[in-house]
Amino acid sequence: MKAPVKEVQSLLDEVRRLFHVATGAAERLHFEERVSIGMRAVLEYLDKHGATTVPSIAAARGVSRQHIQTLVNALLEVDLVITEANPAHKRSVLISLTAAGAERIQAMKKRERAYLAEVCEALDAAALESACITLAEVRKVLEAR
Repeated sequence: MKAPVKEVQSLLDEVRRLFHVATGAAERLHFEERVSIGMRAVLEYLDKHGATTVPSIAAARGVSRQHIQTLVNALLEVDLVITEANPAHKRSVLISLTAAGAERIQAMKKRERAYLAEVCEALDAAALESACITLAEVRKVLEAR
């Protein structure tokens, strides 16, 4: 059955509202870390994927290289990441976590898991699974256009 435009628009509006609420919650949760949401995303990416380049992070996150470079520069200033020579490319250095960066992202993820455990008490697992499937379907259709 074809979805009405109104329903798709309502879903997208709800996703935007959820994004803003979740971002605000994360900012409050990590206020003392002095790491922005964008910086946290870079730390998480490096934690999951290891040393990589700014263009690779940007492509994976769907944002500009300049945006990621700004975040990496901020992380370099507080010694949470370092740059290394990239054997595959002379001008595009590899970015990796420092020991402090690895510790910081682990502490942030631990705090988030505790917070989400509380949130999960008020949510239905089956409804969440259905919502994830629906959102993935909408994303795939939008990506194909």
